[in-house]
Amino acid sequence: MTSVKKTTRPSNLLTIKESQARRERPMTGIGLWRLGFRPFYLGAAIFSFIAVLVWLGILFGGLGFPASALNPIFWHAHEMVFGFAMAVIAGFLLTASNNWTGILPAAGLPLGLLFVLWALARFFIVQSELTFAAAADIAFGLLLTGLLLRVLWLAKLWKNFLLLGLVLLMIACNAWFYVIVLTNQSISPLYPVELALLVIMQLLVVMGGRVIPNFTQNGVRGITIWNPPFFVAATPICTAIGLIAWWTLPPHLALTACLIAAGVNLARWIGWKPWRTLKHPMVWVLQLGYLWIPLTLLAMGLESSGFVPRSLPIHALAVGAMGLVIAGMVTRTAMGHTGRQITASPIDVAFFILIAISGVLRVFAAMPQILDPTQTRDVLMASGIAWSLGFLAYTYRYTPWLLRPRIDGRPG
Repeated sequence: MTSVKKTTRPSNLLTIKESQARRERPMTGIGLWRLGFRPFYLGAAIFSFIAVLVWLGILFGGLGFPASALNPIFWHAHEMVFGFAMAVIAGFLLTASNNWTGILPAAGLPLGLLFVLWALARFFIVQSELTFAAAADIAFGLLLTGLLLRVLWLAKLWKNFLLLGLVLLMIACNAWFYVIVLTNQSISPLYPVELALLVIMQLLVVMGGRVIPNFTQNGVRGITIWNPPFFVAATPICTAIGLIAWWTLPPHLALTACLIAAGVNLARWIGWKPWRTLKHPMVWVLQLGYLWIPLTLLAMGLESSGFVPRSLPIHALAVGAMGLVIAGMVTRTAMGHTGRQITASPIDVAFFILIAISGVLRVFAAMPQILDPTQTRDVLMASGIAWSLGFLAYTYRYTPWLLRPRIDGRPG
């Protein structure tokens, strides 16, 4: 059994060394299966680029979908959460758990098997083989949980066992989705997708509160952020109460809880001094992504009282907050864990801007009182194209890095 000294465990949920190799050396061999972020970030980027274009083709181009398959709306919602986002979460946790424990959770054949299960689920669902898709998706989630459980148990990192709860909740939501569509229940399959999105939002609040201040202080010289212990504890609690209230309570209580949560998150964000990060793209992309959290909570409160459609807070969260935080993390992780300096290139900045534009346009398209049907169509099309171009840019820049070993010769 591998033993890990407590003094070597990082306090943050994800620690990426900022002192990377200062020059590139020739890379040889294949590095794709050496650490979890490699196949899953690459797979998520390629899948997201293609899936959104397919969705636009279904909406506006007359692209067909198998007659016996899912309703295309359900497919789009499910795959962007349980396909795209879940792949990023898997890559992130497999990489972060290696940092926390010093124990490799999966590499080689186990990592390849995990990725194949994820990919098979994406394939089966568009082939209308929903039973096989469900089996592959649930097997993927359970195997991921087992791999993470193993390393956390060996390292006795009990506090991070809460993250296994996230994975299990996501698995449960995904299983609920498949039960609904396979048994033709009257409940909408969008409910478990929305619930999974709320779980992801809580993750963004908890983990964002730990890593964004750290990355801000490391990336912006001379900055002193305001991050008192009160906000460290109160923000996740207020957010959870707001999310539960939006999901279950009467409109006036939901509005109040969401407004309080939005205010606390906004105050926390202002304390991180985002205006000081404008010259540091690797930092402002995370800061901008977090800004969407209070905006989403505000939109949830307004939706509960009937002021805005439900699509608005859902896409504020999924495209705005989740999209930008994912963009910031998949670039930072790929740079740091392939042995490179964490510095944004013009392609990275373009990626961030495209995802930011996509989020604004998608929320704008959810306001039928402002746009007529033709304008809504154009804005939706522009949002989807911006998203796909962003992840195409990521794929172009990072594919060689993710396929090859680290340039500094270290494992990972």
